[in-house]
Amino acid sequence: MRSQISENELPLTGDNIYSEIQRDLLSPILISSFMATDTFLRDWVIKGEEDTSKITRYLNEVKLKYKTYTSFFVSERTRNYYYTDGILKKVSSNEVRDKWYFRVREMKTDYEINIDPDMANKDTMTIFINYRVFGYDGKYIGATGVGFAVGAVKRLIESYQEKYNRLIYFTDKDGNITLY
Repeated sequence: MRSQISENELPLTGDNIYSEIQRDLLSPILISSFMATDTFLRDWVIKGEEDTSKITRYLNEVKLKYKTYTSFFVSERTRNYYYTDGILKKVSSNEVRDKWYFRVREMKTDYEINIDPDMANKDTMTIFINYRVFGYDGKYIGATGVGFAVGAVKRLIESYQEKYNRLIYFTDKDGNITLY
Protein backbone atom coordinates (compact mmCIF):
# COMPACT_ATOMS: atom_id res chain seq x y z
CA MET A 1 0.00 0.00 0.00
CA ARG A 2 2.80 2.43 0.97
CA SER A 3 4.61 1.69 -2.29
CA GLN A 4 1.40 2.21 -4.33
CA ILE A 5 0.79 5.60 -2.71
CA SER A 6 4.37 6.88 -2.97
CA GLU A 7 5.00 5.58 -6.50
CA ASN A 8 1.61 6.22 -8.11
CA GLU A 9 -0.80 8.41 -6.15
CA LEU A 10 1.59 11.15 -4.98
CA PRO A 11 3.27 11.66 -8.38
CA LEU A 12 -0.14 11.83 -10.07
CA THR A 13 -1.36 14.41 -7.57
CA GLY A 14 1.86 16.38 -8.04
CA ASP A 15 1.44 16.26 -11.82
CA ASN A 16 -2.17 17.49 -11.54
CA ILE A 17 -1.17 20.39 -9.27
CA TYR A 18 1.76 21.29 -11.52
CA SER A 19 -0.49 21.22 -14.60
CA GLU A 20 -3.02 23.56 -12.99
CA ILE A 21 -0.37 25.99 -11.79
CA GLN A 22 1.31 25.93 -15.19
CA ARG A 23 -2.04 26.58 -16.91
CA ASP A 24 -2.78 29.53 -14.63
CA LEU A 25 0.72 31.05 -15.02
CA LEU A 26 0.97 30.35 -18.75
CA SER A 27 -1.75 32.88 -19.52
CA PRO A 28 0.17 35.94 -18.24
CA ILE A 29 3.31 34.75 -20.04
CA LEU A 30 1.34 34.53 -23.29
CA ILE A 31 -0.20 37.96 -22.73
CA SER A 32 3.26 39.47 -22.24
CA SER A 33 4.56 37.62 -25.29
CA PHE A 34 1.72 39.02 -27.42
CA MET A 35 2.47 42.51 -26.11
CA ALA A 36 6.18 42.16 -26.94
CA THR A 37 5.42 41.26 -30.55
CA ASP A 38 2.41 43.54 -31.01
CA THR A 39 2.86 45.69 -34.12
CA PHE A 40 1.03 48.65 -32.54
CA LEU A 41 3.43 48.76 -29.58
CA ARG A 42 6.56 48.36 -31.70
CA ASP A 43 5.39 50.85 -34.35
CA TRP A 44 4.49 53.40 -31.66
CA VAL A 45 7.97 53.13 -30.12
CA ILE A 46 9.82 53.19 -33.46
CA LYS A 47 7.85 56.27 -34.59
CA GLY A 48 9.09 58.23 -31.57
CA GLU A 49 6.61 57.50 -28.74
CA GLU A 50 4.33 60.35 -29.75
CA ASP A 51 0.94 60.79 -28.14
CA THR A 52 1.21 59.13 -24.74
CA SER A 53 -2.56 58.66 -24.67
CA LYS A 54 -2.23 55.92 -27.31
CA ILE A 55 0.10 53.76 -25.22
CA THR A 56 -1.85 54.34 -22.02
CA ARG A 57 -5.08 53.37 -23.78
CA TYR A 58 -3.36 50.25 -25.15
CA LEU A 59 -2.00 49.27 -21.71
CA ASN A 60 -5.38 49.90 -20.09
CA GLU A 61 -7.13 47.72 -22.69
CA VAL A 62 -4.67 44.90 -21.98
CA LYS A 63 -5.28 45.28 -18.25
CA LEU A 64 -9.06 45.23 -18.64
CA LYS A 65 -9.31 42.51 -21.28
CA TYR A 66 -7.02 40.05 -19.50
CA LYS A 67 -7.92 41.10 -15.94
CA THR A 68 -4.33 41.80 -14.95
CA TYR A 69 -3.38 43.88 -11.94
CA THR A 70 -1.13 46.08 -14.06
CA SER A 71 0.38 46.35 -17.53
CA PHE A 72 3.42 48.38 -18.55
CA PHE A 73 6.04 49.27 -21.12
CA VAL A 74 9.51 50.74 -20.48
CA SER A 75 11.27 52.38 -23.42
CA GLU A 76 14.97 51.84 -23.96
CA ARG A 77 15.29 55.12 -25.88
CA THR A 78 13.53 57.48 -23.45
CA ARG A 79 13.63 55.30 -20.32
CA ASN A 80 9.99 56.25 -19.74
CA TYR A 81 7.99 53.74 -17.68
CA TYR A 82 4.50 53.79 -19.21
CA TYR A 83 1.49 52.31 -17.43
CA THR A 84 -2.28 52.64 -17.61
CA ASP A 85 -2.30 56.20 -16.25
CA GLY A 86 0.56 57.64 -18.33
CA ILE A 87 4.23 57.91 -17.49
CA LEU A 88 5.03 56.62 -14.01
CA LYS A 89 8.69 57.66 -14.05
CA LYS A 90 11.99 57.48 -15.92
CA VAL A 91 13.99 54.37 -15.02
CA SER A 92 17.59 54.91 -13.98
CA SER A 93 20.51 52.54 -13.55
CA ASN A 94 21.31 54.41 -10.30
CA GLU A 95 17.90 53.62 -8.77
CA VAL A 96 17.71 50.36 -6.80
CA ARG A 97 14.04 49.89 -7.68
CA ASP A 98 14.87 50.04 -11.41
CA LYS A 99 17.55 47.32 -11.41
CA TRP A 100 14.99 44.87 -12.79
CA TYR A 101 14.81 46.80 -16.08
CA PHE A 102 18.57 46.72 -16.66
CA ARG A 103 18.65 43.04 -15.72
CA VAL A 104 15.88 42.30 -18.25
CA ARG A 105 17.68 44.33 -20.91
CA GLU A 106 20.76 42.09 -20.56
CA MET A 107 18.92 38.74 -20.29
CA LYS A 108 19.49 36.04 -22.87
CA THR A 109 15.95 34.67 -22.42
CA ASP A 110 12.84 36.41 -23.73
CA TYR A 111 11.16 36.90 -20.37
CA GLU A 112 11.36 36.49 -16.63
CA ILE A 113 8.88 36.07 -13.80
CA ASN A 114 9.71 38.40 -10.94
CA ILE A 115 8.10 39.30 -7.60
CA ASP A 116 8.48 42.98 -6.69
CA PRO A 117 6.52 45.82 -5.12
CA ASP A 118 4.44 47.67 -7.74
CA MET A 119 5.19 51.38 -7.46
CA ALA A 120 2.12 52.21 -9.56
CA ASN A 121 -0.16 50.42 -7.08
CA LYS A 122 0.98 51.52 -3.61
CA ASP A 123 3.85 49.01 -3.55
CA THR A 124 1.54 46.00 -3.55
CA MET A 125 3.65 42.85 -3.92
CA THR A 126 3.15 41.80 -7.51
CA ILE A 127 4.21 38.95 -9.75
CA PHE A 128 5.51 40.54 -12.95
CA ILE A 129 6.09 38.88 -16.28
CA ASN A 130 8.80 41.08 -17.83
CA TYR A 131 9.19 40.50 -21.57
CA ARG A 132 11.90 41.90 -23.86
CA VAL A 133 10.69 43.90 -26.90
CA PHE A 134 12.63 44.13 -30.16
CA GLY A 135 12.16 46.27 -33.25
CA TYR A 136 11.76 44.72 -36.67
CA ASP A 137 15.54 44.96 -37.13
CA GLY A 138 16.14 42.83 -34.02
CA LYS A 139 17.33 45.76 -31.90
CA TYR A 140 16.17 45.87 -28.26
CA ILE A 141 13.65 48.70 -27.76
CA GLY A 142 12.26 48.06 -24.28
CA ALA A 143 10.45 45.78 -21.87
CA THR A 144 6.76 45.15 -21.51
CA GLY A 145 4.53 42.91 -19.50
CA VAL A 146 1.81 42.42 -16.98
CA GLY A 147 1.57 41.96 -13.26
CA PHE A 148 -0.70 40.04 -10.92
CA ALA A 149 -1.11 40.84 -7.25
CA VAL A 150 0.59 38.26 -5.06
CA GLY A 151 -2.64 38.04 -3.04
CA ALA A 152 -4.51 36.70 -6.08
CA VAL A 153 -1.85 34.06 -6.65
CA LYS A 154 -1.91 33.13 -2.97
CA ARG A 155 -5.67 32.57 -3.28
CA LEU A 156 -4.97 30.28 -6.25
CA ILE A 157 -2.45 28.32 -4.16
CA GLU A 158 -4.97 28.05 -1.34
CA SER A 159 -7.57 26.67 -3.75
CA TYR A 160 -5.06 24.06 -5.00
CA GLN A 161 -4.19 23.13 -1.42
CA GLU A 162 -7.85 22.67 -0.57
CA LYS A 163 -8.65 20.77 -3.76
CA TYR A 164 -5.70 18.36 -3.44
CA ASN A 165 -5.32 18.38 0.35
CA ARG A 166 -1.60 19.20 0.01
CA LEU A 167 0.76 21.99 1.08
CA ILE A 168 2.06 23.88 -1.95
CA TYR A 169 5.16 26.10 -2.08
CA PHE A 170 6.83 28.10 -4.84
CA THR A 171 10.61 28.01 -4.67
CA ASP A 172 13.38 29.77 -6.53
CA LYS A 173 16.14 27.91 -8.38
CA ASP A 174 18.13 27.68 -5.13
CA GLY A 175 15.27 25.97 -3.27
CA ASN A 176 14.30 29.03 -1.21
CA ILE A 177 10.55 29.33 -0.59
CA THR A 178 9.33 32.48 -2.35
CA LEU A 179 5.57 32.07 -2.10
CA TYR A 180 3.32 29.84 -0.02
